[in-house]
Amino acid sequence: MSKPILDKGVQEKSSQLRGKRIAIGASGGIGAVGLVKIFRELRRHGAEVCPFATHSVFKFITPLSLSWAADHPVVSEPDESVEHFETFDLVVIVPATLNTLSKCAMGITDNAVTLLVAAAIGGGIPVIAVPTMNLRLRRHPAYSTSRETLKSWGVEFFECEVEEDRLKMPAAEVLVPYLIEKILSK
Repeated sequence: MSKPILDKGVQEKSSQLRGKRIAIGASGGIGAVGLVKIFRELRRHGAEVCPFATHSVFKFITPLSLSWAADHPVVSEPDESVEHFETFDLVVIVPATLNTLSKCAMGITDNAVTLLVAAAIGGGIPVIAVPTMNLRLRRHPAYSTSRETLKSWGVEFFECEVEEDRLKMPAAEVLVPYLIEKILSK
């Protein structure tokens, strides 16, 4: 007999990510509504998902939804103590807005997500950015400058196809296999 799935529980698909801690840094864009599916899909493969969020993300999705999907509380305030950041196997910025990417490229740590990214880069933890924005913002010089700076620091970028003149949030079925491959290859 299989174990019952509790309200926050997920049906495990694989154990590929068992023992892996993935921090997700969510910034404020409409793509944030897809985070519940991404969090739960990562958990179906055994990952521990630790959500970090800017305050602007809560205009699109609630802290309750994020913490329920992750089965972890949401960190939304920068904390001077970054020791616990060292225990992550991967940091993913998704959705990554132009504002957040620009702040990360300048080393600004004024919110939980930018502090998470700075600590990860400084600590040698792999970081993947998943930009979601309209093409006007993507064409802004700050995007290419920030992208190149972050790439020079080791940050990888996962960009979906342009659809409706936007870099849209990837589906969980597209992003999660990519993240699994990245975390297992490190």
